[in-house]
Amino acid sequence: MLNKNKLSIKKIVIPNSNIAILKENSILKEALELMNKYKYGVAFCINNKGKLMGVITDGDIRRKILKVQKPFSALLTDDIKIHMNKKPKKIFINSNLTTALNKTRKYKIWDLPVISRDNRLQGMLHLHPIVNLFLKR
Repeated sequence: MLNKNKLSIKKIVIPNSNIAILKENSILKEALELMNKYKYGVAFCINNKGKLMGVITDGDIRRKILKVQKPFSALLTDDIKIHMNKKPKKIFINSNLTTALNKTRKYKIWDLPVISRDNRLQGMLHLHPIVNLFLKR
């Protein structure tokens, strides 16, 4: 039996090298390109020190397209800072699986940025590796 309270998320965190990460001066088009490249539907914005500044998802962009009344090409050149969620749900790198699952369930999200105590992005927790962990046992 898998003990979710003792299992650290460190073993299933997707590293920064495999997720979409943008700098603060990026534009929305770059976010879409990286989301397409990494195929997770989420991009993380960090500052020059690697600290998490915000998150944007493909759903955020879809809702923005429907809400904002400006040409699509103009929207794509907007700064990412305008559209990202500046207070995303996140999880600490030393958290356990129970905490992670409770957050994804409570907020109905698939992805959580994983941060250190000083808010540096450590990677991403995605629901599929969690499911795979349970299926392997």
